[in-house]
Amino acid sequence: MIVYRVQDKRGRGPFKPGMSHRWSDEDFAPGMESLLTWPEEFGFDLINRDGRPGEHFGSAVRDPMELSRWFSKTEQEKLHKLGYRPVALRVDRVLAESKDQLVFARQKPLWRNARPIQWPL
Repeated sequence: MIVYRVQDKRGRGPFKPGMSHRWSDEDFAPGMESLLTWPEEFGFDLINRDGRPGEHFGSAVRDPMELSRWFSKTEQEKLHKLGYRPVALRVDRVLAESKDQLVFARQKPLWRNARPIQWPL
């Protein structure tokens, strides 16, 4: 299965601790104010509960257009300058999923075979 996410060249997403203040706007992307972080939505123990040894985990969406719900146009520009890109990524399995996001697992590190894509319009 292919999913879409935003990450840097090491496979880290922009919501890592201490990072979001560098790129987030006061004006959220449309509808973003109602989006929960994956630990809030699926439980802080999701990885401990459903993860397997040796797996790498991340959050993503199924359709690249959904990235625009999470990141405004100005946030996308800031993220680009900070070295973050939207990517398509093949994952091994989905641990949890809602209408807004999913949490996945894969055997390979998140940076490996991540195919950069254009920001959706």
